[in-house]
Amino acid sequence: MKLLILHIIFIVMLNSANLIAAENIDPGIIEKLRVTYYSGVENEDYIDSLKTIITKNFGENISRYPALILAYHAGIEALKSKHSFWPFTKMTYLNDSMDIFEKAITNEPENLEIRFMRYSILYFVPGILGYESEEQNDLEKVYQLLLNQNYSVVDFGLQKGMAEFILQSGSLNETELNKLYRIFGSKNGDE
Repeated sequence: MKLLILHIIFIVMLNSANLIAAENIDPGIIEKLRVTYYSGVENEDYIDSLKTIITKNFGENISRYPALILAYHAGIEALKSKHSFWPFTKMTYLNDSMDIFEKAITNEPENLEIRFMRYSILYFVPGILGYESEEQNDLEKVYQLLLNQNYSVVDFGLQKGMAEFILQSGSLNETELNKLYRIFGSKNGDE
């Protein structure tokens, strides 16, 4: 079921138009990153393609990456973790991913896409690994940013996909659920 929820979100995200004017990043590059990243969730062969897109367009020096690109770089590490076999290797990649995400969030704490990316990764990470605090903080921030209804950087379609993921995650109370349903659709799926 969780995998189905992610697939729905990814399809919505891939079909959404984007405005990335805040960082002056070519929207076509962001679209390529999204498509490749979400393809990499199921197929590890896309990880190298994702890294190539980033280095070709932004260089090798990650300290110079805009926050959103840094988040996609963190996503590479998360994908490596997902597709690794050995537990120690999985943890190493996950910890590297979370360190890079922390830098991206420090640079842009109000960036909805970055916060959602980390939340959607941590949602699937077992609580015993110690990232519950970051997961909860991201959930709260994503929820608040969705309520703002600011579509200047992340359009309505993309935000709707994010909201659907959160609505189906079971992480919100009834009042919070109802607020998101009012913005993004009813409990019955009607708009």
